[in-house]
Amino acid sequence: MSATIPSCVAVSPWHERLTGAGLNRIHQGKVRDTYALLDPERLLVVATNRVSINDFVLPALMPHKGELLTAMTVFWLDDVFHHENHHLIAFGRGVGHHLPSALCGDDELFKCSLVVRRLTIIPVECVVRGYLTGSGWREYQKTGEVFGNKLPPGLHDGSRLPEPIFTPTTKAESGHDENLSIGEVVRQYGSWIRDFSLHLYTEGAARAKEKGWIIADTKFELGDQGDLADEALTPDSSRFWKEEEWLEAVKQRKSPPSYDKEIVRTWGKGVSTPVSEAGGEPGLHNLDPENPEHLDFVSKLTVPQEVLLKTENRYRLVLEELTGLTLEEFQKEKLGCAV
Repeated sequence: MSATIPSCVAVSPWHERLTGAGLNRIHQGKVRDTYALLDPERLLVVATNRVSINDFVLPALMPHKGELLTAMTVFWLDDVFHHENHHLIAFGRGVGHHLPSALCGDDELFKCSLVVRRLTIIPVECVVRGYLTGSGWREYQKTGEVFGNKLPPGLHDGSRLPEPIFTPTTKAESGHDENLSIGEVVRQYGSWIRDFSLHLYTEGAARAKEKGWIIADTKFELGDQGDLADEALTPDSSRFWKEEEWLEAVKQRKSPPSYDKEIVRTWGKGVSTPVSEAGGEPGLHNLDPENPEHLDFVSKLTVPQEVLLKTENRYRLVLEELTGLTLEEFQKEKLGCAV
């Protein structure tokens, strides 16, 4: 099943060229499009500039988003998690070796593409939290727990947890993800799914801390043979905080600004919707992504360009400070692409 995407952003700039060269798109996600390659064990994944929040794809494109997500994933998989099992086969100029000759030499395509091994993905979002915030904070306020994990009293929004916790959810193609029982996930798939997720988070968080950053929480996708798949520790899948800002924020018992999609989410929370017009709360988070009326409403929104540009700048900052390179420098030095 493919994500429901507004028609104005449904087709990536590469789709016509890729299909014209004989590649078949087998999946269209909220942000990434996946194409079958001649080798049945390999896939081409193209990250687009599409923007999604609250399980809706917005009628907007964030400049350079696909390139930023691709660069960040290459950094984590090839530079940090190179000793772990993952699906990445080729990136940058190396992508061209796996494509039809008509697509070779296209650096603009290579900047947002990866060649990966075909995996059977476990239908679980492997969420790991190292800090208390977001939906975890809301749950803690009600129950003193975070989705089955008992926590000590007296924590606040932004608190560092005694140790990272695993809080899996469903991996919904449409509608909202739902929380899953940790015990049931372990019984069904094995304890490795929890342990590997916690290990990846701990390793990634330690690397980020060396650069003055905190990864408050994240989510991973794993293959059934124990491989890390999809994106890894990007601002699309993770909540990044500056450590210095967190240290100041905890003095006031609150969480610091997030360097991810938070600017878009904040804009979305203020949108007047069919629900608010009927007497409910405003905000896209109160809409149902399986409701055709709500989907149609979202498809006609206009996201302010300022919101998109501010978000792009935050994604760029995370990449630059973690890698020590600007996006353009990374593309030239790591991907081998002309800029």
